[in-house]
Amino acid sequence: MFQCSWRESFCGYRLVAWLLVLLAWNAVPRWSVAENDLDRGVNETRRPQVVCFGDSITRRGFPEILGRMIDAETVNAGVPGNTSSQALRRIEADVLKHDPDIVVVLFGTNDIRVDSDKHVPRTRYAENLCSIVTQCRSLGSRVVLCTPPPIDTTAYFTRHEKAVFDRAGGLNKLHGDYRQSVIDIAKEENVAVVDLSTLLLADDGWLSRDGVHPSEHGSEMIAKHVAAVVQNLFSDRAR
Repeated sequence: MFQCSWRESFCGYRLVAWLLVLLAWNAVPRWSVAENDLDRGVNETRRPQVVCFGDSITRRGFPEILGRMIDAETVNAGVPGNTSSQALRRIEADVLKHDPDIVVVLFGTNDIRVDSDKHVPRTRYAENLCSIVTQCRSLGSRVVLCTPPPIDTTAYFTRHEKAVFDRAGGLNKLHGDYRQSVIDIAKEENVAVVDLSTLLLADDGWLSRDGVHPSEHGSEMIAKHVAAVVQNLFSDRAR
């Protein structure tokens, strides 16, 4: 029969004990939590999440490009044809459930459509934007408001009745008024704004032939302008 001394037994027990300690240590998940994220339970290794909330202009794909630019997880919550009023009906399912770090909001192109029953008056549009900001902030998310991109009136009025817009003051005036509403809300609510209405005017190649939606290059340009603002927000938060 095999026999061992008490010293050999003791060493064996110590070896087994150390192995058990190592196994237990490796089984425990380890991560460090950023100090400014303790209240949100966000761990330092998680990539920030950005929800892009908008219509077909968003749906065209700038959120995916944005994610690659800023190394963030992005959610494309763009629904073609949506107005700010329709957005409020889906904000819980499409935005709030993600508990995002930042929400990029881009509505207005469909809101100004006085030739449609989906038209959202300017006062209601402003109220809707305020509601979106408030609901996102209730979760601790930061908000970026975007003004509606420019519209090529020549291409636009091949599909829409110009006279209807003229009776409302003209498409350019409507577009300018809604742009100003975004600027005003951003100032009142102290949130960041990306003035796409102005920024994209310098680049003729951003539009597709329909005069409203971005080309592939246009989606890249939108992502670039949004990324500049979002990165600043991330930098502010890290300080």
